[in-house]
Amino acid sequence: MTIQLYDLAAADERILFSPFCWRVRMALLHKGLPFAVAPWRFSAREATAASGHDAVPVLRDGERWVGDSWDIVTYLDETYPARPALLPPPSGAAHARLVGALCGSLVFPAAVAIAVYQAWRILDADSQPYFRASREKMFGCSLEALHAEEGEGRAGLARALKPFDEVLAVHDYLGGAAPTHADYMLFGVLKWTDIVSSYDPIDHATPSGRWFDRLQASHGGYAASAPTVRG
Repeated sequence: MTIQLYDLAAADERILFSPFCWRVRMALLHKGLPFAVAPWRFSAREATAASGHDAVPVLRDGERWVGDSWDIVTYLDETYPARPALLPPPSGAAHARLVGALCGSLVFPAAVAIAVYQAWRILDADSQPYFRASREKMFGCSLEALHAEEGEGRAGLARALKPFDEVLAVHDYLGGAAPTHADYMLFGVLKWTDIVSSYDPIDHATPSGRWFDRLQASHGGYAASAPTVRG
């Protein structure tokens, strides 16, 4: 049975944009595991009710349900050890957690200013009230007040990526010569902004921009071919 990944969809179900789901998508591609993506919406949570999880990503592998992007990645390494490791020992898990922590403190705040309001705009009408209420409670302001226009958004994201630029000016990937899940931790955040934003938020001339393009082109251009709001 093909692995099924439930991923957050816009009103247009071709547009699938969750940063955490993109981490899992890249992990599945890295492992070379065939999978199908099932669109999921806040207004239709019953699709994953059997999993016990009320948010995505949720992965179904045969009769096994796994939720939370980190738990899914560790599950994939434990269940498919003969395939390329996402968290290669001895330090892969610690390295990925470090990148995840840096994403949380530096990159997510800049990405939120670009992506959250624009994500609300593309959701189906039934999901929009929940999304607005939950995010405005989370951030303590309206979605409109949170939003950064193009110049501010691009500049803020570029500043947040400076520490990664220093690494990626020397190494092709955060994992070194080849990507590991540390790379996908950051990539998922940037792919979220790329998909939902009406403008291209990434400076492709920087080391992190070139790294993003390398990952976009990997696996036959899988990520590059994903629909965005820009077409």
